[in-house]
Amino acid sequence: MKICMISSFFGRNSFGGDSIYIERLSHALSRQGHDVHIVHSSSAYDLVRGSQPQRTCSIPPEIVIHDIGSRLGGKLLAFWNHQTGGAGLKFQKLGYLLKRTAFDLIHLHNVSLLGGRVLPDLLKSQAHAVKLVTAHDYWWICPQSLFWKYGRKTCDACACMSCALISHRPPQLWRRRDWFNSALSSIDAILFPSQSTMEIYQSRGLVHPKQSMMPGLLPADWDATRNSEETARGSLSRSYFVSAGRLVIEKGFQKLIPMMKQMPDMDLRIAGCGPAEKLLRQLAHGLHNVRFEGLLDHDAIRRLFRGARAIIVPSLFPETFGLVAAEGLSLGIPVIARNRGSLPELINATSGGLLFDSEDQLADQMRRIASDDDLFGRLSHSAATQIPQIWSEGFHVKAYLKLVASLRGEGAQS
Repeated sequence: MKICMISSFFGRNSFGGDSIYIERLSHALSRQGHDVHIVHSSSAYDLVRGSQPQRTCSIPPEIVIHDIGSRLGGKLLAFWNHQTGGAGLKFQKLGYLLKRTAFDLIHLHNVSLLGGRVLPDLLKSQAHAVKLVTAHDYWWICPQSLFWKYGRKTCDACACMSCALISHRPPQLWRRRDWFNSALSSIDAILFPSQSTMEIYQSRGLVHPKQSMMPGLLPADWDATRNSEETARGSLSRSYFVSAGRLVIEKGFQKLIPMMKQMPDMDLRIAGCGPAEKLLRQLAHGLHNVRFEGLLDHDAIRRLFRGARAIIVPSLFPETFGLVAAEGLSLGIPVIARNRGSLPELINATSGGLLFDSEDQLADQMRRIASDDDLFGRLSHSAATQIPQIWSEGFHVKAYLKLVASLRGEGAQS
């Protein structure tokens, strides 16, 4: 098949998360002989990146990359797409690409700065192509993308205009109630990384005949260091917790750091970067057991996880999948996660972690897992042995292609 992945952010010009999924899925599809094209905009990334350093990313030459950003006016065009939903999109680079190239499968990911309101309708010109959307975040139902209201709580009712202003985001005046149902009517299937994400979309009025669960996936070599002496926990002089992700307030790191005052014998190592890093470093001032690791590549983050006593996911907003938790669990590392969004699904699927609802509970769970070797062993064993098959690359890609085949009216593909 000739496949087109479309996302505002990708590879070096991305913040992780959805881009990592696209990379892994595209690599796997390419290895099976499919002709994979990836469309993204470096200008969209430049518009919102701030001081974010670029990620490391290696794309095999057989995957065709289309960067539709431009140095001249590219950021202004990305802002236009955000503010209008993509007015005039058919005259932009993406419109011309879709007009001149026929694809068998078109998969939309994060299209917030590519004209998501207009883009699905534009795909009607690709009459024979299967069209998918993955809801990596909540952008279709939430202008802030994270379902995080007024910068302080999970969204409990629509108040998008005031929320945008209070959150210092430009409001999108084109949004109307249930606009997404019209926009997504030309899409063959909507994929959700978790049951909780699907339910949140449905609670906000999403109606679509084909909605499927398709969580994140782990590359075939993800657990390659499982028996490596380099990363053996016993080789470390001090035990440590890990927390990782983009350093933004919504991830809740600011709730975690002060707890390390109570645990002088444990370290906290935080991987990632982002706009809240200055605040987080200020909170950690004087805490010699808190370390910032910066932005790590695939191998470095895996080694860091491998040596941890536990991975802590303190996210305040409802995560749509929780890739950090899934990656840690698959390595046999217990996870302590907030009881919100998709995180309980991951913990319950593996029995490899603990959940908390308050910061007091979090502190208690951290102390338990730091001191109780039997608890650590049980959670570690469960995490390593009960990983859902759908997270694995081979099983995930097989399920993905089976879905596409069913939408094309064909037999299952492998």
